[in-house]
Amino acid sequence: MTRRVAIVGIDGAGKSSVMARLRELAPAGDPDAFAAMTCPDFHHTRDVPLTELSTQLKAFSVGCDEISSLEMKATAMYLQMTLFGPVERHFLDTWSPDVLVFERHPLIELQVYGPLYVALAGPDWNGHDREHEIAAVLERHRPGTFDDILAWQHSQAARLGSARDIWSLLSEIADLVGRDITASVAGFAARFRTTLPDAVLWLDVPPEQAAVRCALRSGEGMEEAHETAERLALLREGYLRVRDTLASAFPEIGFHRIDTADGVDLDESVRACVREGKLFG
Repeated sequence: MTRRVAIVGIDGAGKSSVMARLRELAPAGDPDAFAAMTCPDFHHTRDVPLTELSTQLKAFSVGCDEISSLEMKATAMYLQMTLFGPVERHFLDTWSPDVLVFERHPLIELQVYGPLYVALAGPDWNGHDREHEIAAVLERHRPGTFDDILAWQHSQAARLGSARDIWSLLSEIADLVGRDITASVAGFAARFRTTLPDAVLWLDVPPEQAAVRCALRSGEGMEEAHETAERLALLREGYLRVRDTLASAFPEIGFHRIDTADGVDLDESVRACVREGKLFG
């Protein structure tokens, strides 16, 4: 039975670095011991399905930043997450690793990011008012992308029996994040075709440090819409809230904190978490 582990945390928390440390700690000489997948940029993982659509959805997300639309950004983020289930199933069916590590997990992230984007979106927002802007951006960078994204959304709507209109997704997200944790997780689980992981590794870093890291990584003026210190602080509070609600509603899921602040011995922090969470063996 594969143990499924999610690495979560605000942008700039060090998810890629921790993923690399975990790979080093996996049992040597056993290729079936450890596998990892990146979410929501699934195309950054080798040999997975839907890489072209993942690339297109990433372009959609970046385009939303370019036109400064938080509402569209929330829609793009949600649609990226809808690829999670098919990619996860591919890993489990093809390799059946002892441990499968996710860089982010939709059932955790939507509990954290969903309320922020819903709160930032205006009550009178109508995506059709700006649809031509995002379509023009995508056509300039990747012709045909918006049509392919609409086709994917329509297929998901048919599977779920929900509205085909892509701009109604934000209200659907708002409805789900507004429910109690059990109902919310169940609703998103059906949409993303997955279940909660067996363990969550939460990378905790001061938001001010994370914002600096994001700026250095992306280049001046290229940060994503939520990568300000103020919004990262709100997201950190979201992870604290989710930790508490998961402990109450789903006590079987291990939720472990790894300190990734500047100056912390990251190797030792990860090793301690691996021992505490019994991730290998």
